[in-house]
Amino acid sequence: MKKVLLIAFYFNQTNEIASKRLRGLAKYLPRNGWEPIVVVPKLDGTNSINEKYDFEVIETEYVDMLDKWQNKFQISSLKKSKDSIIKNNSNIIKGTSNKTKNPGLLDKFYAKSISLAGEIFAYPDGMKYWYKPAIEASSEIIEKNNEIKGIISSSWPVTSHIIANDLKKQFNIPWIADLRDLWNMNPYISHNFIRNYFEKRLELETFENVDVLTTTSKLASLKLKKLHPKAKIFPVLSGYDPEDFSEMENNIEPEKAGQNKENILNFTYAGSLYGGKRDPSLLFEGISQLSEERKIDISKIALDFYGDSESLEKIANEYNIRDILNIHGPIPHKDVLQRQKESQILLLISWNNKKEEMFIPGKFYEYLAMKRPILSIGYKEGSLKELISQTNVGYHASTLEEIKNAFLKFYNDFISNKTISYKGNDNVNSYSMLNTAKKFGKILDSIDNNQ
Repeated sequence: MKKVLLIAFYFNQTNEIASKRLRGLAKYLPRNGWEPIVVVPKLDGTNSINEKYDFEVIETEYVDMLDKWQNKFQISSLKKSKDSIIKNNSNIIKGTSNKTKNPGLLDKFYAKSISLAGEIFAYPDGMKYWYKPAIEASSEIIEKNNEIKGIISSSWPVTSHIIANDLKKQFNIPWIADLRDLWNMNPYISHNFIRNYFEKRLELETFENVDVLTTTSKLASLKLKKLHPKAKIFPVLSGYDPEDFSEMENNIEPEKAGQNKENILNFTYAGSLYGGKRDPSLLFEGISQLSEERKIDISKIALDFYGDSESLEKIANEYNIRDILNIHGPIPHKDVLQRQKESQILLLISWNNKKEEMFIPGKFYEYLAMKRPILSIGYKEGSLKELISQTNVGYHASTLEEIKNAFLKFYNDFISNKTISYKGNDNVNSYSMLNTAKKFGKILDSIDNNQ
């Protein structure tokens, strides 16, 4: 069997969306004729030592950028800033996103300092010190394995692609760069004009010799094409791993999925609210108005929220629906899956902003695996809305009236049938990691045959 080297900073983190895509890819690539050898950093807080894989995972040494500079200069205040900032602003130093919560005054000072330093020292990202151990380990693997016929690098961080690019130059092995998020064209990343100049130049130089670029949505691939017009670019959507849900399926009798003993129509949301960017206000307002209009009996409705509780109680009180809101807080992921499967309707709340247009939340694929109806609230157009329409798993709404109409359809269905009918079509089964790995296998075959 041909082998492929997978360079992945995120891999062993149990609930990290990026890790789920890459673990699923590595797990199912062998079914498509490619055996992976995965190169990852040895990170604190991951359970890789106890995790058993059917493929080889090579862990390299890794020093975090802040730890490296702290050890070099023995600056105790840097450690203080790291502990304070990473909790609420972990992505600042990584350069991956600005979807962060609002820090306090002291945190703002540290955040500003780290952000400014990051423009200089965290170029191209805060994981750049992984380059040396990863390139050394990867080179050794390739030299010992004549069967390695492909390389897949995945970002973030973009250091993964820089590693792969240098391996491509040295060994001339076909290379796929998988952009889970775009590099310079990521709407959530902003730099000063000097950093932007060097960042864009680095991306163009890094991908000059890439064989294929992949993204996680069609819109992202079209946007990327504007910067790389001559490159081969393919959208390869993510998916759920069927094995993650097999045990749960065995624990729930099919006829009990989506049933509620109290004859209550319950909506379940699980996940972060990203500091209020994922805002349930329109939903709460819509429910309040439908109740005032006497179109629904609010006593037959329950809203269950698992995860953070950012302003939930305040918003619910504002719209007089606090009595139907159940704030459960964080619970183990396996328990979240159980609650979702037993729920009648799954809530998906995205940021109602054009920046979200090309993104498909990882939670959506998990919801697909539940085979339960979905009420999605977010930006009016884009990849998510298109996918919901294609799979027919529910409704996507962006305005108050659209939310009220969708909610009322679910409510009337429930009143008439005592449950909610699931209308998802066969397209749902296409969005599993089995299919994702199959597409990557075909791309690997095509670039290997062109050698």
